[in-house]
Amino acid sequence: MANWKFTNSNPERDLSSIGALFETHKIKKMYDISELYPTKIIKLLGINSERYSVKLADPEKFTVSEVLRLAYIFNIDPNLIIDVIQVETENKIVSKINIHKAKHTK
Repeated sequence: MANWKFTNSNPERDLSSIGALFETHKIKKMYDISELYPTKIIKLLGINSERYSVKLADPEKFTVSEVLRLAYIFNIDPNLIIDVIQVETENKIVSKINIHKAKHTK
């Protein structure tokens, strides 16, 4: 696993609080942050609000660059964000595979 070398030397306090939620594993789904300073995050990420909502609901759509930008904005290791995305994505994959498996075993 890579070590995150870029830290935000002047993090915004409210956004650092979101980082603390990731660090304490209180964020279970990316959509958990949807109501936390969305306008500020959207502006710093450089995407529009609709795309941000879509990506929070379907987090595997976040690009690597966007995950790294979020990590910088929240002043955390990007692996904390990736871990949340991975768990969400794995759950969706298992569900989809089980649906397809059930269709083909009939």
